[in-house]
Amino acid sequence: MNHATTPSHAATLDRNRKAYASLAEVLENAGLTEHALFLNWGYAPQAGLPDWASHTLPAGETGLAQARLILEVLGDTPLAGKRVLDVGCGRGGALALLARLYPTANLIGADLSAANIAYCRKRHQHARLRFQVADASRLPYADQSVEVLFNLESSGAYPDLPAFFSHAYRVLKPGGRFCYADVLASDTVGSIRQALLQTGFALERERSVGRQVCAARTASPVGLWARLNKALEALNKPDLRADLERYLAQPASGLFHALQDGRADYHIFHLRRPEGRSGEVSHEVAAHLTGRSARLDKLEDPVAPASPAADWFPFTKPDATTGRNVFALPYAGGGASVYRQWRLPQRDNGPGWQVCSLQLPGRETRLTETAITEMDIMVDQIVAAIAPYTHLPWALIGCSLGCKIAFEVARRFEHMGQKPALLFLMACPAPSLPLKRRVSAYNDHDFAGEVRHLGGTPAEIMADAEMMRAIMPILRSDSALAEGYTASPNEQVLSPMLMVAASDDHLVTVEEARRWGRHAGAGFDWRMVDGGHFFLRQRRVELMGWLADALTKNENTARSGDLLCQ
Repeated sequence: MNHATTPSHAATLDRNRKAYASLAEVLENAGLTEHALFLNWGYAPQAGLPDWASHTLPAGETGLAQARLILEVLGDTPLAGKRVLDVGCGRGGALALLARLYPTANLIGADLSAANIAYCRKRHQHARLRFQVADASRLPYADQSVEVLFNLESSGAYPDLPAFFSHAYRVLKPGGRFCYADVLASDTVGSIRQALLQTGFALERERSVGRQVCAARTASPVGLWARLNKALEALNKPDLRADLERYLAQPASGLFHALQDGRADYHIFHLRRPEGRSGEVSHEVAAHLTGRSARLDKLEDPVAPASPAADWFPFTKPDATTGRNVFALPYAGGGASVYRQWRLPQRDNGPGWQVCSLQLPGRETRLTETAITEMDIMVDQIVAAIAPYTHLPWALIGCSLGCKIAFEVARRFEHMGQKPALLFLMACPAPSLPLKRRVSAYNDHDFAGEVRHLGGTPAEIMADAEMMRAIMPILRSDSALAEGYTASPNEQVLSPMLMVAASDDHLVTVEEARRWGRHAGAGFDWRMVDGGHFFLRQRRVELMGWLADALTKNENTARSGDLLCQ
């Protein structure tokens, strides 16, 4: 990829430099110099959600929430004696904190703003700490010269994000870690992940911390904006208000609400730099990343409508208070109504589990929406829809194609430290087995023949041309989704798995279904029924019993493990 400076790139850099210098001036005028040392949104731990920080800071720490976010992004990364590069170091608070916690670390700060670097050199004087003006997309450091690269809440301003990822890979030593975090529109997270993997990084783990960040912003000082307003007036810079609102993410702002309802995500990635040369980000992914700031800007509008939970959950809305939601994914062409009658028994000793069937775009109540034909996009949207409920016990159900979607959703949340309690799967070959036939491009006549062979569509609908015209697009889209996806044979989920297969399924052999055991890293159970590929219709009561028993069994196992650890 050619990373030569273009006029648009240079103009963006110049605009960013001026914005950073003006922001620093306003903060200093408002008497918030120390508050602005970290220039991040902060982190407040929340009950039931995992934390990664390796250090506990005292209650009186200056900028406690902001310092805590830095430690959360670094997690368990070894820093003692390491050479650490903070790209987008701002006003140097992160490196000053690390110099105190890791006195043997060699720390380097790079920032586009000369004003920030001048401030850092004056404010943070330490023998193992130095600062340099630098463009993140053209890092002026030698190949394989650092062991940890840290980038927090800075990359949204980079005009060429793939170039930054390429330079990050270049300057890291093999085995070095890249700790990367930023606020993103939820539909951008998948492209960021793809770009990082295409660059050559190995993804070690990832997580969403939107709830913790929102909690930190809610607890921010009440009088902060009054002081900033006075500074804006004194300096006659009212045009900086938008930049400040984004920086502060005040609870009344559109971006704050987008974080709350899942349209935006605050995401942390831990990546490892393996041996070998870097790869190149595809043109499609790079093009999607070019519009990432514009997508985030749209979320700034406080009246921008969120996608209602009712769109995804037309029958049973998930419970965010007690949890125990079982998210159910249908077979190809199916909708949320497949699981409408699924009810689990209530319990005397606490809240019971409930089945929340997901309505995917392009079917039933969402028929006017465009169906999704790419697994990454499907998973991104489902993750955004259910993430507000996965901090408490949860599980997944899938039938046929829904099993493969559930597998990828589970893998994504496992990377984020929020794995499901159970995968309950039905009538599906293992995800590493490629489809034998690719039918999505067939003409209408031949595709209708495939639908007839698949079964599950009533004869009266097959005979009704108008009805067939209505259902064929979603069946085609789901076929394309299935055809474009195959998991690696080595991929596993570390959640218990129960597979139910039919002895007389003409589409999925028993052996193909049993191959799911290779992808089960925390136990694999098995049930056999008859009833063909769509046995879930006539075996519903039996299936619900097995589901309830498996959830109870795994809860008891988890509880026993907790007791052993006490």
